Amino acid sequence: MPLPTNNEPPRANPIANFAVTRRVAVAMIATAIIVLGLFALPRLPISLLPTFSPPVINVSVTYPNVAPASIETLVTRPIENAVSRVAGIDSIESTSSEGSSSVRAQFHYGVNIDTAAVNVQEQVDRIRAQLPNDPTLQAPQINKFDPNSLPVVNLFVTDSLRAQRDLADLWTNQLSDEFSAVSGVGAVSVGSSQTRAIMVEPDANLLAGYGLTADALVSRIKEENINLPAGVVQISKNEYQIQTNALYSNAQQIADTIVTTKNNAPVFVRDVAKVSDSIQEQRTFARLNGRPAINVSITAQPDANVIGVANGVYQKIDDVKRRYPSMAFGVTLDQRGFITDAITALEHTAMYGAVLAVLIILLFLHSWRSTLIVAISLPISVLGTLFAAYLFGYSLNTMTLGGLALAVGLIVDDAIVVIENIYRYYIGGESIVAAARSAVTQIFSAVLASSITVITVFVPLLLIPGLQGLLFTPFALMVMVAVGISLLVAVTTVPMLATQLWSSERPRTNGSPKGAYARFSAAFDRRYEAFADRYRRMLTWSIDHPAPVFGVAAAIFIVTLIALKFGVVATEMFPPTNSRFTSFNLRMPTGTALNVTDAVARDVEKRLQRDPRVVDVGSRVGVGGGFGGQANTNQAQIQATLKPGTSSADAGRFVAVWQAALSGQRSAGAGRGAAQAPSPEARARFLALYGKPIPGLSVFGRTTDIISRILSQGQDELSIMIYGPDLATLSRLANQALPGLQEIAGITRPSTAITDAQPQLNVTVDRTRAASLGLSTTAITQAIDTATSGSIATYLQVNGTQYPIIVQLPANQRRSFDTVASLALSVPTNGAAGLVATTTPTPGANYTLATIPLRSVANVSIGSGPSQITRMNKQREIEITAGLNGAPLGSVIAAASASMNALALPTGYHWEFGSNVSQQGSTFSSLGLIVALAILLIYMLLAAQFESLLHPLVIITAVPLSLAGVVLALVLTHRSFGLTAFIGILMLVGIVVKNAILVIEFTNQLRHGGATPRDALLQAAPLRLRPILMTTLATVGGMTPLALGLETGSSSQAPLGTVVIGGLLCSTLLSLIVIPTLYLWVTKHVEPRLQRKAEPVEQPPSPRPVRPAPATG
Repeated sequence: MPLPTNNEPPRANPIANFAVTRRVAVAMIATAIIVLGLFALPRLPISLLPTFSPPVINVSVTYPNVAPASIETLVTRPIENAVSRVAGIDSIESTSSEGSSSVRAQFHYGVNIDTAAVNVQEQVDRIRAQLPNDPTLQAPQINKFDPNSLPVVNLFVTDSLRAQRDLADLWTNQLSDEFSAVSGVGAVSVGSSQTRAIMVEPDANLLAGYGLTADALVSRIKEENINLPAGVVQISKNEYQIQTNALYSNAQQIADTIVTTKNNAPVFVRDVAKVSDSIQEQRTFARLNGRPAINVSITAQPDANVIGVANGVYQKIDDVKRRYPSMAFGVTLDQRGFITDAITALEHTAMYGAVLAVLIILLFLHSWRSTLIVAISLPISVLGTLFAAYLFGYSLNTMTLGGLALAVGLIVDDAIVVIENIYRYYIGGESIVAAARSAVTQIFSAVLASSITVITVFVPLLLIPGLQGLLFTPFALMVMVAVGISLLVAVTTVPMLATQLWSSERPRTNGSPKGAYARFSAAFDRRYEAFADRYRRMLTWSIDHPAPVFGVAAAIFIVTLIALKFGVVATEMFPPTNSRFTSFNLRMPTGTALNVTDAVARDVEKRLQRDPRVVDVGSRVGVGGGFGGQANTNQAQIQATLKPGTSSADAGRFVAVWQAALSGQRSAGAGRGAAQAPSPEARARFLALYGKPIPGLSVFGRTTDIISRILSQGQDELSIMIYGPDLATLSRLANQALPGLQEIAGITRPSTAITDAQPQLNVTVDRTRAASLGLSTTAITQAIDTATSGSIATYLQVNGTQYPIIVQLPANQRRSFDTVASLALSVPTNGAAGLVATTTPTPGANYTLATIPLRSVANVSIGSGPSQITRMNKQREIEITAGLNGAPLGSVIAAASASMNALALPTGYHWEFGSNVSQQGSTFSSLGLIVALAILLIYMLLAAQFESLLHPLVIITAVPLSLAGVVLALVLTHRSFGLTAFIGILMLVGIVVKNAILVIEFTNQLRHGGATPRDALLQAAPLRLRPILMTTLATVGGMTPLALGLETGSSSQAPLGTVVIGGLLCSTLLSLIVIPTLYLWVTKHVEPRLQRKAEPVEQPPSPRPVRPAPATG
């Protein structure tokens, strides 16, 4: 297969000369890259995602036992006004619930979040005087949203020998410190529903008999538990500090405290109250597989190796099990599993892709030496990229490794093109050194242009705004660096290795093949030559009949656009990752007592434990869902851990079926990965095995997809806000909207937190009457709070640990309307009327006290109020949340919009989607601009390369030709278009342009050598067919493991591989015909006209197009 002489470049490229004459230097450069990569690899931290700081600040305030409406007025609104004065805020949302206020400020990306946090702190400090002057009001806490605050490992721990209180003590005072000492651990949080406390439970009747109140006990116990300096005294020549040491050391000392005297006899705490070393009144319950448990959350330090941290934690768990064999552990969240699965999947994908690429080279070139050369170039490029990641300060995570896995299909391209060209020159009769020099010289400009093109298409990825941009910047840089290094390796290391490995043997070009592999190679060559001949004939016909070729291409493009217009491809921000961790948020009607909710949760736990797919069931009762769910007596969170190896689709089906079975809700929406509604027979069998739906129970189930939860910053998959001033009207509208949303395919368990009112006792104080008795509203509120919820009088110190001493009426004396209305209030006796009892002077007091019932100064009535008040940008709103259970967000937006628009909203009310929808819309709009920018940059790059404004347009035509393959691939695989698929589009743009460059660049070289455009095209396209097919198949082979997504942890990258494979196969098939046909048509009909219009006054001596002077060496 001799080369035409007019194809040979006139002068050797200096890089080609360097590669074949300075082989030792080239080898040392390659070795240095390998050594640096091996140095960096073990030093790269490992994490799930790149380090980033979302611009979100949360201001939280605790104001115990204050109703939501009062929280909104007294706390939330002043803080909203303060925070809104900080520059750079995008939105403010707030939640006012019983005893707590939370204000969440979302800043624009690009704002320095540390500076913003300082500014928020300053503004909140300025309005502190506007907040209630109440000692129970805690100072505002300002926190930044930190993805590192998510637990690396979340545990439920039980103990068959220890009470839950003692188990919590052991972990709080000892074991948490041991786990904190594990390398990389940032914090260990121990949560227990049973907390040790000294409980002082006074009898209301005994208190009344002595003219005492619960507040009086609080004061006396606090006064007696002191350890204070009392001055200095000089004795002889020494000076002594005086220290009053009267701290309680046990519960009996508290019981023996004198509260007052009666008939000159002391009245002790034990005379009016039961004192016990016990636990605080339980407002939550925690269990593991039905047994009382504590919850332990372990977080990592910033930039720590998460897998190393998790490994250290599990080693410590094994150590604890040996020392405390009665303990049992259940894991309900493990980032190590997510990260290990994801990284292992990407490593395997890269490895399988590399093997397939190498096999394709062997298939086409039939030379183990050629294959070995390309195989050697792979680790050089990969290790060089890892060293670059080390210099950038990146970690090994799903983004950086995803970029590297993607690059595997690209980094062999340049090596394949170079080795194939060397091979052609070599079998054409040149020496290996001359062949390497000539091949690199000829192909250098095309390889350089194509590699820079690929790098260029990823440059706009650095411009994606928001969180997605922060995450995908490392991805893009990894691809860009890998392609750049692969270019260097292809034009230096590959020709150097060729001169070494091919110098002793020239490939056989004639004679009978010997051996099975030789016969296979000869048969493959015959079939390839036949295919190439058919391609040559088809190309000849096409360039002679351009109209039907353009017509077919245009028709395919138009049909593709119509398909996209009608939404055949669903959209979503980020595809779900595989997870075997699931959670169910249970919600009973508002106001449901904790013990009732607990009974329901126990029932659900028992049912789930009977499911053979379930490994562990952990529960927290009295806690809502989400990150750091707030306390709610009508809610519970059940976490079910499934067997290892569970796919995201199986986990989604598990959630959907159980959700329907527990609550009776229809299993809505057969979205991607979602469960189809079970048949009546299957549902009957399931209910017979696991029980009937629970009346009044709403269930919100989901898989614990860490990546999606971080990207959404803990918010729900779909949220709809209805705005308006009146809470009752908002609740009514939300309830009207739910049935319509439930009917939409793809939406599951739509619900709202405020579906009914919270029952409450309203206490209306008679201010005049109270003031005449020397009582204030604050004092009355505090007295009620102490009696019903309990007040911490002081603390008991035991071995350096403080335990609260809580005064609270026993449960049986605060569970009726009458007992609350009859609560005793203490008042001074001077001039007060209606007193029921008078005490003797309290020790240490300078006045006498009396008690009166609460109803004598206040009206106590039963009513209702909001359980929660939410606001967005200072407007009241109610939020409807829904799960998608695998269905892409874009597929349900239109239907949800139609359903919401059907509501008859009163004047002053409106609705809008939450941030997830608006974020997706703005991000996809940005993606369209980024693709346009990438194409523009490529055009400018190619125009500079070819010194032509027309040829780049011909080459870029390959891009829309690939779109049909993209759409078809996504439809056939039932995958959606999101950020990872968009990355595939960008990569596709670079690859298809790269293939077109190989043909057009070679055609132009032949034209410059004197060939006509038609002859040059008919010679260049068939000669470049082999490297184009090789690089295409190598890329497809490299992407196939990624597209299949068979391994746990690889599902999030599957759309990327799907897009590349579909688009590349379609584009290759079409562009091998359409691009040459369009090129010749342009040279015949467009170029002459433009040349005549641009013809200067003085014509150049040669009609040949201007080209850069050859490089000199």
